[in-house]
Formats: sequence, structure tokens, C-alpha cells
Amino acid sequence: MRRASNEALPHSPLMTTPRHQLVDHQNPGFYHITSRCVRRARLCGKDRFSTQNYNHRRQWIIDRLHELTPAFPIQVHAYAIMPNHFHLVVYFDPQAHTQWSDDELLQRWFIACPLKTSQGQIDFEKQAQRIEVFKQQPQTLQHLRQQLGSLSTFMKWLKQPIARRANLEDDCTGHFFEQRFYSGALLTEAAILAAMAYVDLNPIRAHIVKRLEEVGDTSLAERLARGQLQLTPVASGVSTKDHLNLTVSAYVAYVRRLILPAVLPTHEQERWRQAVTLLQRRQRVYGTLPLLQQWIQQRGLRLREIAWP
Repeated sequence: MRRASNEALPHSPLMTTPRHQLVDHQNPGFYHITSRCVRRARLCGKDRFSTQNYNHRRQWIIDRLHELTPAFPIQVHAYAIMPNHFHLVVYFDPQAHTQWSDDELLQRWFIACPLKTSQGQIDFEKQAQRIEVFKQQPQTLQHLRQQLGSLSTFMKWLKQPIARRANLEDDCTGHFFEQRFYSGALLTEAAILAAMAYVDLNPIRAHIVKRLEEVGDTSLAERLARGQLQLTPVASGVSTKDHLNLTVSAYVAYVRRLILPAVLPTHEQERWRQAVTLLQRRQRVYGTLPLLQQWIQQRGLRLREIAWP
């Protein structure tokens, strides 16, 4: 199993590449996303320099994900909150916003950007008035569609309130997260499931916990806590059918093979392990060779190495 990349990234896959070349703006698809804090900033966990514990910030991200996702054409299939970064596996439909009625558009807009009173409560009366004003402004409506149809806007609005709260808590100003986020397209179901397993097992690989039952602040932990039966999204703003026909129990069995390799030393398990290991290389796209060739051709890039599986 070998990795895939492109000539636009001669040294590091994290070098600057235009977002429009990394995210398909015509066809829906899955993406593995990572965003890091700047310098020594701590998203959560204990800071060894200040000795302050920031574990309460983990819930900030989780709450914000559930709050913001219904406003966007996005499904969150996996997440993990780590000490200085977080991971997501999302499904993004870049054209869904063009099908929304004006009423649905404005409903979603005020989910993402609610108007609040001085006491911090949602001001429904003011929102209703603003909706009537917006309905008479076609250019404003088009701007709102473009904002809610953007994966970059989703990431920006996900991180902004977290950064403000963290800076306020730390009594400082400036960037809290790196301005750019990593995104890798996942072109096959094998790539999607490998990315989800990679994300859910981050706390174990980082030696934060040792056992699957101890893993917290991940999508798998949330699924188990909620008693979810099917591997459906943990948060969704897209009214489409489920993409992964897999039960949570079957997914847990796959994940356990990565923790306890001696339990089922099968060829399938080894391929799964290699796929997850491959995700650590931060490529721009993962999938079979025909799909990868189509992906890079559409973006004017060039294949450097062979894809998988």
C-alpha cells in the first residue's frame, strides 16, 4: 500500500495549496480535517509550562460542533479533541445550499449566527424582523448562501468563538489556531472508515489513555454513550441517506483490532492497519488509482505516487 500526492507539494503536504484545489466545489465528498493551535497554545489538557489544566475546553469544541453543523451542508462522522489540535471526518455537499429555499436559508443562517439579547438569550422577535428585511435583499441572500455553502466558513466559525474564549481566559490576544487547516479528500469507503478509526484512536496513540473504554472526547465515545446502533453522523445539516452501511458494534470490532492485533491477525486487519497508518502522512487525497487520477486531473495536478487500497 503506497501513498498518493501531487507535484504542487514538492516537500511537505502541508505547504500552501489553494483551497479550491483541495475541496471539490461541485460534487459531495468526505474529508479528513485537522486544525492546530499556534505555538504552545493549549486547546485542552494540562500546560506543562503554566501547570494550568484546560480540559474544560474539550467540551467547547464538541458543543460548538453540534451547534453549528445543522446550519451547513455538512455531516460530522468522526471527531477527536486533542491537547493542541482537533480532528474531524466530515461529509460536505458543496451544491446543497443552491437548493435551499429562502426560508430554509435564513433559518440556517440564524442557527449559525443567532441574534441575542443583552442577557445572552436568542432574540426571536428581532430575528423575525431581520428575516423579513433579508427577504427583500437578493444580494444579501446570495451572500448568505455563499457563506453557508463553504467548508472554509464552517471551519472559521467553528474555531472563532473557541479562540475568543481561550484568549479571554488566557488574558491575551492574537491567533489561537493556525490560520489554515489541513484537509484530505477521502474517495473510497475504505478511506473513510480508516480515517474515522484514525481519528477515534488518537487518544490511545497519543498515550492519553490505554483502553478503548477510557477514550473520551471522540465521536466513538459519544456514540457509545448515546447507545447509537448504526454508524450514522454524530451531527448533520444534510438531509440525505446514511453513507456508511455499518453498525457501531461492527465498527468497534474493527477499531479493537488496531488496539489488540493478536486477537484477529487477518489479512483484512493488516490492510486496515496500513490504511490508518497511512493517514499520518497528511496527504491531500486517499483512494484507488482510477479515482485519484480523476481527482488530480480535474485540479490540474500531477500524480507523484500510487494510491491505495
